[in-house]
This record gives sequence, structure tokens and C-alpha cells, in this order.
Amino acid sequence: MSIKFATVGCCLFIASCAPRAVELGFWIEPVSFASPRIGDPITKDEFQVIDRIARSEITNAFKDFDVTVTDNRDAFFKVAVTPHLQDWRLLRSGTYAGESRAVAGFGGSGAVNFEYLANGAMVFAPDDATREQVLAALGRGIGRVAIHEFLHQLLPKGATHDGEDRNSYEGNSPALIEGYFGELHWGIARPWLEARLKRKPQ
Repeated sequence: MSIKFATVGCCLFIASCAPRAVELGFWIEPVSFASPRIGDPITKDEFQVIDRIARSEITNAFKDFDVTVTDNRDAFFKVAVTPHLQDWRLLRSGTYAGESRAVAGFGGSGAVNFEYLANGAMVFAPDDATREQVLAALGRGIGRVAIHEFLHQLLPKGATHDGEDRNSYEGNSPALIEGYFGELHWGIARPWLEARLKRKPQ
């Protein structure tokens, strides 16, 4: 299975240099998915579990900062999970996990490819993994790609990629098992985040 991770970014700068509180809008669009790997199609209740796990990943990544994760579709920074992503250059479904766009003064907007991440969770889950474990891996995968997209929106000119540390949010990829399992941490982007985001009140 060929897996490719790509992100599209445009220029954005945060109006004030002073650290600030941030709202991150995140939601999953209506989607259906079935696979021989897990049997029956994912149910409404299971989608709620996937959403909760993904949202928890995002919240945990930004736990040291004054960041609120909501389902506000009008948030200044936002990421939607869509059934798939369109590759407009080839006029077909995109074979990448996420993308982000931003316009100076108007915030950022990104998307996560549900189908791509679902297939990745099927590939990287152990052979003896239960349906619940596979879906949990999918939730983590979605959350981690969303974190990467938020990072591009927050730090359009900062350090957001690190090929040396697969266990960092900057080096993590849905083409790796770390995209679905294990713990991640901030690496080279941490100083940039410290400068841009307000610390959580103690």
C-alpha cells in the first residue's frame, strides 16, 4: 500500500506578536466506512468514540497552552474531517492525509482525509487487534493529522517538519505506525509555540 502525506499551506501571520489564547475548531463530516478488516460499517456510536479520541489527542497536544478545542466551524483556526480529499490537479480523490490553507488576517482552514486514515489504521493495527482497538487507532490517527494541520496554520513560517524524530508531532506521519500507536511529543516546533501561544493559567 502506497501512502503519501502532503500538506498545502499559504501565508498567514498572527496579528499580534504577544502570546494569545486560541480556539481550534474540529469536527467530522458525515461519512460512511466499511472494511473486511473490521466487518460491519462503522456505527453512529463508534463515530462518536472516534471523534472523542481524536479530540482528546488534539487537546493533549496543546495541554500546556491556553487552547480550546471546540466544534465551532467559524473558529479562526479549523480542521474538518472529510470522507476524502480531492486532488484538483488530477481531478480525483487525493492520496494524502491532510491539507491546510490560510489567508493573512482571516485565519486558517484545513481538512483530514478520513478514508486515508481509516485504511492506515487497518494496515498498522496488529493482526489480532479487536474492532474497538482498530477504531481507537483510527481516532488517534485522525487527531494526529489534525494536530499537524493546526500546526501549519499556527506556524506558517515556523519549524513544522522533522524527519529525525518519528515520535514528535513534527516528525509523525500517517505513513508510519507512530501515526496510530504510542505517545507523541513536541520537538522543534515547541519554541515557536511558546512564542505564539499563551500559556494555560495555573
